[in-house]
Amino acid sequence: MDDAALIEATLRGDVEAFGKLVQRYQHLLVAAARHLTRNAEDAEDLAQEALVDAYRHLRSLKDRAKFRGWVFGILRHKCLTALKRRKPEPVSLDECTELPALSPADVGGDLAELLDSLPLAYREILAARYVQELSYEEIAEVLGTSVNTVRVRCCRARERLRALFAARGREGGVRC
Repeated sequence: MDDAALIEATLRGDVEAFGKLVQRYQHLLVAAARHLTRNAEDAEDLAQEALVDAYRHLRSLKDRAKFRGWVFGILRHKCLTALKRRKPEPVSLDECTELPALSPADVGGDLAELLDSLPLAYREILAARYVQELSYEEIAEVLGTSVNTVRVRCCRARERLRALFAARGREGGVRC
């Protein structure tokens, strides 16, 4: 059953239909929230909140086929709000004087670490494209920008990720 049919069934009172949407998208929402917030515990809570809000406001979704992009937009808003509310952790000036050199053991680092080191705007666009698997058009709609702007940002984010791979002595296999 596609998203639109599940939404119609939910609006007719079939709560289990929405449960199928939750099963379909919950892991993607948690993964996207994890990349945006850099916090696994917050990610689960934010994904759950996004799904609850989606359920509450399901009637406001005009194009039922665009549920995935719509719920990602809800999640994005929740993540950005959560990030704004976070208080930055104090850092000693002594800790900021030197950056540690990468050792050969660091070269085998996890992709998640590299993604976490990207600025929020780049993490957001890569999560939307590769975690949520949204099209450029869907991302543009969620972000309220043009498709061309999304393509440029995505390309820049991949270039930054490629540079991080190179800094760790690995070949980055991402293309614009």
